[in-house]
Amino acid sequence: MSSTKNMDLAFAALLSKDADQVLTALARIEKGGDARAIRPLLHALATTQEDHIRQRITKLLNEVKVMNATDELLLALDEPALASVRVTVLSVFWNAGLDVRDHLDRFVTIALDGNGEECFECLTVIENQEIWPERATRSAAARVRKALPDEGNSYKASLLNDLLAVLEYRLGTDEGQ
Repeated sequence: MSSTKNMDLAFAALLSKDADQVLTALARIEKGGDARAIRPLLHALATTQEDHIRQRITKLLNEVKVMNATDELLLALDEPALASVRVTVLSVFWNAGLDVRDHLDRFVTIALDGNGEECFECLTVIENQEIWPERATRSAAARVRKALPDEGNSYKASLLNDLLAVLEYRLGTDEGQ
């Protein structure tokens, strides 16, 4: 049986009600999966109630080192069926150490538009990315600075203040805000 067919069967088994089938599929994906496995794993994470399966899926995602993982995760952020695991998707970027230097605007938009948990994860991604292009960083800082006065949630406002400080530090313009 071809490896593609094998993976397709594993992806289908992820949605099984039988925990043993799901665990077998996870083992198969761990051994031979590629970026195509990311969204099926996220769909399984979004639908399962089994804590040990959720933990296993999260562990696999947090260790993802496959080509095109960043692209698949970025697509997952826009998928309505994965809204319940969006915080996990965001955390995978920094847990797995993925290079997202070309996507600062995306993370700032999520930080500004999302809830406190999403903002926290975006802040963590932005803090842990080694390099951000200067122009994108300047634009991001300006957007956060502009949005801050309108943020009504004190927790999220605090996170946005931290985000602004991180961006200004990266620009060498940390003014203690």
